[in-house]
Amino acid sequence: MMTRWTPILFFAAAVVAAPAQAGSPRNAYEDGLVAAVQNHIDVYRSWDLDAFVETFSEDAVITVDGDGATGRDEIRAFYRSNFADEPHTIQVLESGVRKGLVYLTMSYTFEDGLERCCSYANYFVKDGKIAYLDVKMSGRQKLVVRAKPKEEPTNPSDTNPDAKSKM
Repeated sequence: MMTRWTPILFFAAAVVAAPAQAGSPRNAYEDGLVAAVQNHIDVYRSWDLDAFVETFSEDAVITVDGDGATGRDEIRAFYRSNFADEPHTIQVLESGVRKGLVYLTMSYTFEDGLERCCSYANYFVKDGKIAYLDVKMSGRQKLVVRAKPKEEPTNPSDTNPDAKSKM
């Protein structure tokens, strides 16, 4: 079942903005992989669904914790709800290249202050396009989620986190 988190977390779709791992210099091939994923992230941040989908190859495959899509049309449908929400901030906690895959670990902060950690994404790049994206979410039951209140509570039930759920 798709939730508000599903497309966001597997976008996971991601960010290679974090510095390269110390002691592991990249070669020209790896630089090309990283450049393709960085472009993918930059386009995602522009909040343009059509341009974002174009960063995938025509027959790309994405999987997120077992859910998936194949081809640009399915990928567009899969991400559509993500682009309908308010933009959010993606923080790259770790990134690198290993065995021809670009990997990222990310957390997310939403406009209302809600924080979500973490997703782990592996990207396979072919001919400058994302050909395969696999995203795993970290311990869904153990995630730390904090919400910063926008206003002071007006009645006692607003102070009870069990009374209302932001998810």
